[in-house]
Amino acid sequence: MKRIFELTTKDIESLSKKELKQIIATSEGRTVVSETIVSYTPYIREVSNLELAASFGADMITLNTFNFNAPFIWGVHPEIDAMQGMGELVKKLEKQIADNLVDTDYIRKLKKMVGRLIGVNLEPVPEGSTYEPGYCLSRENLERALAYGFDYIVLTGNPNTGVTHETICEGIKLAKEVLGEEVLIIAGKMHGAGSGNLYDVACVKDFVECGADIVLFPAPGTVPGFDLELAKQMTNTIHEAGALAMTTIGTSQEGSSESVIEQMALLSKMAGADIQHIGDCGTFGMALPENIKTLSIAIRGIRHTYRRMAQSILR
Repeated sequence: MKRIFELTTKDIESLSKKELKQIIATSEGRTVVSETIVSYTPYIREVSNLELAASFGADMITLNTFNFNAPFIWGVHPEIDAMQGMGELVKKLEKQIADNLVDTDYIRKLKKMVGRLIGVNLEPVPEGSTYEPGYCLSRENLERALAYGFDYIVLTGNPNTGVTHETICEGIKLAKEVLGEEVLIIAGKMHGAGSGNLYDVACVKDFVECGADIVLFPAPGTVPGFDLELAKQMTNTIHEAGALAMTTIGTSQEGSSESVIEQMALLSKMAGADIQHIGDCGTFGMALPENIKTLSIAIRGIRHTYRRMAQSILR
């Protein structure tokens, strides 16, 4: 069985949920997830943030603010340039979004383009929320995620969404019902987004019992009081419950110095994390690209990192 950083585009196209989970589990804590805000224009003009993240060593790419009611990702449609005249731009955007709504291969095409596993954030917001419906967890959006061919979904909370431990639990149950054994379910809280941080170890066990395949929590050093010992407790509890553990850098420290990223990466590995996530606000909709590479090198060295980077070109 290949390790996560050895997978080719062809491998990814045929992976089952069970196989993917097993591959991550046997990759010895060397899986890198990069999150990108797809509603922003790209960090580098004419290159999507997905391609940039892949080229700097990411194995998995999570789309944040992907709108299921108006699906569109800046940077993957070269004919649509924000520098165009406004009238022409709006016309092209409307047509592309209309096409994407009926193109169930939209995400599958992106996976072929970047050669990486692709997931999407869905916000399990409380009832009565005014948050953009296209970003929210719902039966309809879950069915669309399944149809598009996403490899995984992430149930968490962006700032000011009102997401809580309880709404995440209910969201996991709904996701499990709709997605079954087709799509990996990742759930948890990266920081105080929504309604406060989660420090209670029992919370992560609840997420597993509700059906999460992977549970996320803050990397040591990202939120106040989250240190190596607490991260170890979280990881051990998740593993004992039968799931995988993912540490996250989601506090805009994805834009910190490389030495800070290295420390967080090593502490997360000491804690036993199976996956390490780096967030989307280091710069314009993604981590500083060099910090993705730094994270990768810290947990798996130059040999595996450079091969991963080269696989963005060599499919």
